[in-house]
This record gives sequence, C-alpha cells and structure tokens, in this order.
Amino acid sequence: MIVKRATLEDVRGIVDVHTAGETLSTLSVRERYLRGGPWMSVETLAIHLNNLLLDGQLPVVAVVEGKIIGEAEVFFSEEPLGGKTTRIAHLDVIEVHPDFRGRGIGRKLVRFVEDVAKERGAEFITTQPDEEALGFYKKLDFDKILYKGLLVEISSEEFRSGEVKPLHYFPWEAVKSLQLVAGRFQSSYDMWFSSLRDIFAGIQELIEAGKAGNSFYALKSLPGRPGKVALFLWGLKEDIPKAVGRAKELGFEKVLTVLDEETAESLGAEKKGEVQIIGKRLH
Repeated sequence: MIVKRATLEDVRGIVDVHTAGETLSTLSVRERYLRGGPWMSVETLAIHLNNLLLDGQLPVVAVVEGKIIGEAEVFFSEEPLGGKTTRIAHLDVIEVHPDFRGRGIGRKLVRFVEDVAKERGAEFITTQPDEEALGFYKKLDFDKILYKGLLVEISSEEFRSGEVKPLHYFPWEAVKSLQLVAGRFQSSYDMWFSSLRDIFAGIQELIEAGKAGNSFYALKSLPGRPGKVALFLWGLKEDIPKAVGRAKELGFEKVLTVLDEETAESLGAEKKGEVQIIGKRLH
C-alpha cells in the first residue's frame, strides 16, 4: 500500500470510497450532495478537490494495487489557538473503504499527514472527531482538548441587526487573527474556506458576507432546511446578535451555529449537540 497526495485523476476512486454501499444511481447531483457532501459525485468532488489543490491544501489517498481505498483532507493555516497564533494542520476528512477497514489504513493516512505537517512547520495536528472515532484518535496520541462548544439553533425573532455592512467577500487575511466565536465546527480557516471559496452553485451557497460591528460574518445556506441559515462570525461575541438580526432581515427564522456554553445560554439558544476539537502537538 502507498499513501500519496491526491490529484484530479483520483476523483472517481475517491467517490467510490465515500459512496461504497450507497444506492445513488437514481439521484441527481444535487440530491447526492445533500446526502453526503461533495464526495457523493464526480461532478461536485472535481470542484471540491480542485479548490483544495489550488489553495495549497493537502488531499491524500491510500492506494492498493492501483485501487484507491482511503482518503484524507487537511487544511493548513495560522490562526488563534489558546490565545496564541499557531500554525496548525487540521484533519477535516478521513474515510476508508468498508472492505478495508480494520487493517490500519486510517492510521497510515494519519501518519502520512503528520509527516507532511511536520515538514510544513505545523505545531499541532487537530481534528473534530465523531464520538465513535475518539478511541481511534486517542491511540494516535491526540490527547489535547483544544475547543469545546455546543451546536445550537437560535430563533432570530427578537434580534435586530444594528450596525451591519453587507459585503460580497472578505479575505482570510481580514480574519486570520480573530477568534471564530460562532460556528467553530472545524478549524477557523476550514470554515472560512468552505463558506467563501468552496461554493457549489444551486446546492451550497453563501447567502451573505459582511461586517457586524467590529466582526466579520458569513451566512451560509442550509439546503433542505427552509427558513434556516448557518452563521460563522470572526471577532467579538457581542456582535453575534447583530449577525442573527441580519439573518432575520434576510428572511431566516432560525440560525444554526456553534457557541460556547455561556454565550449559547445568553442568547437563548436551543442545544442540538456538542462539538469538540482535539489535537496532538507535533513540535
């Protein structure tokens, strides 16, 4: 088995890994995306993978006898971590074909990623694991809890936007030194990239970017959830109500985001789940 950096020639094989056991032949490209993201069809994965490669990020594949049996995706960035700007490698995606699970493929993908991350000067490798994957990462020495938050839903009814300035776009440089205080489901850069760069027309789109007080926000569509929108906000917690108020002005009754427990309680948010980002020090 070899692990290598993925190219656009690997699109079909990566889709086969992510869709193994799925019945998708009667579904449209949009329906496939809604079922599991860009990995569900060649059309959307080609766009997603191309965006990663153009951005200098790291998609990798595990290959046995010419067949792709696993895939991982990593985002490199410098962003606030524990009050200090830190270079991190965030493991956003890892998937192994069902026929090859339990053979150490996932572990080899992570080890390959760690080696590249060290070469690129990353201080930490981080990830946001599913609960059932915590044991896997513990065995690989992911022993630091770097963030805990709540996935919540906020009713926009009582909020007002106030000082809000809609924008078409804002660059990463504008927010890289700011805390992602709302919507930290993955790394800060990961959420900026998926909201403003990795867009799929007619499926997963940016509703609006802008400034709310001294903070930057992005409102992103939630396909299949009418009246709801996802919120990401870089900056100050006190600006979150302004962004929620802006969502109301745009016609959204509910806002889905990730907040710390204290902020969620102050906004009257309804808890939907928990989010935990864990990490491993590399240097």
